[in-house]
Amino acid sequence: MLKPKVIAQVLRQALRNGIKASLLMTNEGSLLAFAADNDKNARTYAAIIANVWATYKKQSSADTFLGSDPMGGPRFLLLQCEAREETVNLGILKAKADALKNHLEEPLERVASYQEYAR
Repeated sequence: MLKPKVIAQVLRQALRNGIKASLLMTNEGSLLAFAADNDKNARTYAAIIANVWATYKKQSSADTFLGSDPMGGPRFLLLQCEAREETVNLGILKAKADALKNHLEEPLERVASYQEYAR
C-alpha cells in the first residue's frame, strides 16, 4: 500500500531549482500528496488545478484524456502537477515531471492491480 508521507517525500525531490510545488491529485481534484514551500501555497495550487481540470473535463469528451485500456480493465487517472517560477525552463520542468512519473508508475500500478484482486 502506498503511504501519502512516502509519496510526499518522493515529490519533495522535485523541489529544487525554481520548482515551488509538486502535487499528486485524483481526476476529481482531490489532493493525494504534495510537497511545497508551504502548505497554504500547495492548497492554493491544488484549488487552481482542480478548477482548471474540471473545466477541461467539462469541455472535452472522456475519450480525449482517458483513451482505451488494451487489457479492458479499469482506468485510474492521476494528475501530477508542478508549480514553477517563471525562470524555470520548460525542458527542466518536463524532465522532472517525467522522472517523478517513472518513479511512481510501478508502485501505483501495483496498487491498481491489488484493487482489482480485492473485488
